[in-house]
Amino acid sequence: MNPPSNPSRELANGDATIPEIPGVLVTGNNERILKQTVSRLLNTRSDRFPGAQPVSFLESHIQELESEDYFVCEKSDGIRCLVLAITNSAGLPETFAIDRRNNYRFIRDFYIPLPGSMSRPKYHNQTLFDGELVIDTDPTTGQYLNDHVIKPHQHLVEHNERFARTQPFTVVLKPMELSYGAQKVLTEDIPKLMHKNDGLIYTSVPAPYVLGTSNKMLKWKPAHENSVDFRVHLEYPSGKQYPDKPIFRLHIWQGGEAYTPFAEMAVTDAEWERFVQDKVDLENRIVEANYDPSHCPPAEWRFMRFRNDKPHANHISILDKILQSIREGVTSDDLTSRSDTIRTAWKQRHSRGA
Repeated sequence: MNPPSNPSRELANGDATIPEIPGVLVTGNNERILKQTVSRLLNTRSDRFPGAQPVSFLESHIQELESEDYFVCEKSDGIRCLVLAITNSAGLPETFAIDRRNNYRFIRDFYIPLPGSMSRPKYHNQTLFDGELVIDTDPTTGQYLNDHVIKPHQHLVEHNERFARTQPFTVVLKPMELSYGAQKVLTEDIPKLMHKNDGLIYTSVPAPYVLGTSNKMLKWKPAHENSVDFRVHLEYPSGKQYPDKPIFRLHIWQGGEAYTPFAEMAVTDAEWERFVQDKVDLENRIVEANYDPSHCPPAEWRFMRFRNDKPHANHISILDKILQSIREGVTSDDLTSRSDTIRTAWKQRHSRGA
């Protein structure tokens, strides 16, 4: 048998820096209407989480940075979510957070005003924002989005004390550098962060935003952060049962409801004792694990945290790309050493109007 889940105590084995998405869960007909609204906005019939998903950084992508314009920024280690701003039938603004499970949460008293007078503000309607929820206290600035979203919201917070008191989070714009600015992001921007970071994100300048996997959004992670999301299955040797230490089988998603075994998760005796003490149920949980063959051999994948925000483990196709990324092992030095070449190519394109 397995112990009952005790989410309130899981931070002992998970990650205390990962926030929970605020708000009241929307269900029933209201949820259906909101999903239809988003489907119309995006011209899609899919009921899956509509956010774009980056691909793992490979050696071949360095050449792509030399041949195409990209932005680069830090990769925040938080909870991915979309924010939907609408006006209801009474003409009042409402805001909803959308998580990776495509669940909607109503965020009370959180509105995003349009630029203009704050004495009688107007608000964004039928607008979808993409972002990452992090635990952070350091404000940042930007440009176009800043003028139309960030600044009006901050202005309302500054001039409306009641509104300011009710805000479940602040809205900030992540600073972007041109692709040859990776050195600045790594050595100047990331050390100043108040939240966790696990790499870089490169985003193509000319490519459109797409739903689902985007080959024009590249995520680079240092070796110790390159990770995969698995589903865990506990296997007890003959004659053993909880609280004896089991074998931790990691399964990868094949699509639909199909999973296949892939590897074993490395858990030390001390780590297992903490799971037992905290009454944490691991069976069928989605966990994030990184490749660390030295942690507790012969198992090679080390537990990092639970991914309660995700309905499934990574798909087998994603696993293949991450394994390729691990094998190729592009380092920060590899990126920064090509910065001059990337910069020269960028300048040449723009000098000839490319």
